[in-house]
Amino acid sequence: MKTEIYYFSGTGNSLVVAKDIARRTNGKLISIPTMMDNYTIQIDADIIGIVFPTYYEPYGGVPLIVRKFARKLEKINSKYLFAICTYGGGSFKAINCLEEIIESQGGKLTAGFTVNMPNNMAGPSLNNSKKQENVPCLGRKH
Repeated sequence: MKTEIYYFSGTGNSLVVAKDIARRTNGKLISIPTMMDNYTIQIDADIIGIVFPTYYEPYGGVPLIVRKFARKLEKINSKYLFAICTYGGGSFKAINCLEEIIESQGGKLTAGFTVNMPNNMAGPSLNNSKKQENVPCLGRKH
């Protein structure tokens, strides 16, 4: 079975986790930002991992780039999808939020994990409502 690990990392914590998972699964490591120019994303792998940090919790904890990535996924109904969310201060809703987006695309998040990391958030200047798209979890805009 072919495995692909997609990751977004702001500080390097999620990258370390993604590299470790890719190594342990013989999976291909792919940066989410490199995929964002694609209008849609069709993945050939049977197993898909998504690794990301928790961001501003009022927006579901899933970084905007990861939400946009997940909304571009197509033909994922038969894939084994799992997510790993790294966090320093909390990851209360992030896995559930990503699960809603995956379901809106016809897939199912089979497993979700959290990994506690050092809290290295830069502060409220990075996590304010003007820097996040006003889209909670679902694949549709509110």
